[in-house]
Amino acid sequence: MKRLEYILKEELAQLNHVVEMAKQRLNHVPEGHLRVREWNGKTEYYYRNSESKDTNESRSNGRYLRKQEKVLAKSIAQRDYDTMVMNKAKERIHAIEKFLRTYERTSLKQLYQDTIPGRRKLIEAEIISDEEYIRQWQDVSYKGKSFDDEENEIITERGERVRSKSEKIIADKLHALGIPYRYEYPLTLVGGLRVYPDFTILKMPEREEVYLEHFGMMDDADYAENALHKLNTFEKNKIYLGVNLFITHETSKNPLNTRALDGMLRKLFCEE
Repeated sequence: MKRLEYILKEELAQLNHVVEMAKQRLNHVPEGHLRVREWNGKTEYYYRNSESKDTNESRSNGRYLRKQEKVLAKSIAQRDYDTMVMNKAKERIHAIEKFLRTYERTSLKQLYQDTIPGRRKLIEAEIISDEEYIRQWQDVSYKGKSFDDEENEIITERGERVRSKSEKIIADKLHALGIPYRYEYPLTLVGGLRVYPDFTILKMPEREEVYLEHFGMMDDADYAENALHKLNTFEKNKIYLGVNLFITHETSKNPLNTRALDGMLRKLFCEE
């Protein structure tokens, strides 16, 4: 579940975008007012402008707009709506920013971080900062799958051994982007089945674990069949593609697209 702070900051970004778009539309808008009248089951529009030289337009009832003048009616209606939306969005932005200032000032997350290291060893903190949460998550020791003696020794920038050059590319990219991950961390599924996802990734700020699988030989029929079986197994355990499971893939003729990989990782794990 997304945390409140993250949701509000996400809404702030949306509201600021709404305000900016409304401002742009309000740059070139007609003056005057629109009067809408329901008469005999029909909708009638009247244009009113007190400073107009047209006598009909300066009257309180305004000048009746014919069908071919619908653009004017639409422009004024949109202008009035955009003005209301912009004002209401600004009011909400102010309210959220005020709340967040208080929310962040009274946060308990930093208390543990601000405690001297010697005292930290004696404390079991229930609420810790994101930085401390990542550190503790990353420091968990575990035993991954063993390597066969004949396998090539491929080492990542972080100093861990992986099974392919493509996995090294993925691991190094995760490391470069500061995305916390574990390589082949054991995962126990329903029925006690133990699997080793290629990458278990800590998604911040939600503090959720998601998985990234790399399928490196999709032009091999047996390999592709096993890949589909693995995806089906994940689905049976409520690990769904595009939700908490993501994949990269390649064939002998179509290698891993590093540009797409970079874009995907940034979009999924670096944008708030």
